[in-house]
Amino acid sequence: MNQKQYIIAVGEPEGGSLRSYVLSKRRLIVFLFAGFICVLLVAVILAEGMARLGARVETRRLNQENESLREHLTGWEVKLSGIQSDIRDLDKRNKQIRVTASLSLPEIEYGVGGSETPPRAGLNEWAAINKVERNFARLEAEVAWIRKSTSELENTLASKITEIAHYPSIRPVEGGWISSLFGKRIDPFTGLEENHPALDISIRPGTEVRATGAGVVKKVNSRVIKNKGYGKYITINHGYGYETLYAHLSEIFVREGQRVKRWDLIGLTGNTGKSTAPHIHYAVSHNGFAKDPLHFFLD
Repeated sequence: MNQKQYIIAVGEPEGGSLRSYVLSKRRLIVFLFAGFICVLLVAVILAEGMARLGARVETRRLNQENESLREHLTGWEVKLSGIQSDIRDLDKRNKQIRVTASLSLPEIEYGVGGSETPPRAGLNEWAAINKVERNFARLEAEVAWIRKSTSELENTLASKITEIAHYPSIRPVEGGWISSLFGKRIDPFTGLEENHPALDISIRPGTEVRATGAGVVKKVNSRVIKNKGYGKYITINHGYGYETLYAHLSEIFVREGQRVKRWDLIGLTGNTGKSTAPHIHYAVSHNGFAKDPLHFFLD
């Protein structure tokens, strides 16, 4: 029995070279199987190449995403460093305020919050990042509010310290004794009752007279008329509505418009003007109303 044979022609059909191969059925099957294997191998190679290409693309995407995450983390580190610096500054300023004002208040606790672990890659990665960024924004707003409140407290305290420095709070002279109180008294010259809007402190002449608070010298009078008026005297405007008067002096060491501080030497005690003996006539007024100087002495 004759075995079937198959002819395979390879080449150009018209005018070209043409090769033919005669194959038996078995060889044809082997040839086709070999071709299938080759095609399969090519397909596998192509699939592996596509997979590698896809992996490279995914790796590039992940690298870009990681770079973006690193940039966000760097930004958070910078923000956190700034917030920590602000917190240290605010804590220092608050302690300074407490020391200056002798305040005993509950300590303010500053802290930063956030995720216990860094956000992991996944579907909710950027949602977690946005949440952390919102937390940072809220924390920055809170620090800004605390900074503003601290600044306002500092300004208020500074203003109060300035006011205290101008408050007439000490005796104008050391020693002596009070010979006439503030209020009703008998005038030593007329024997009649009068209102005495000051405090008389009897003391030896030439005793140093000190400014009782910071302020500006409002008036200096060096003209003396015997047994009339205050003789040589000084008035100081302390601001905040306060004024003080130092009368019957023997010497004056300041001039009008001069700024003085508490304890500054401004003159010496004497017996000038309407005076029966060496003393200082010391008066305090607030918004134009006479006040008892004894209520102002803190020393």
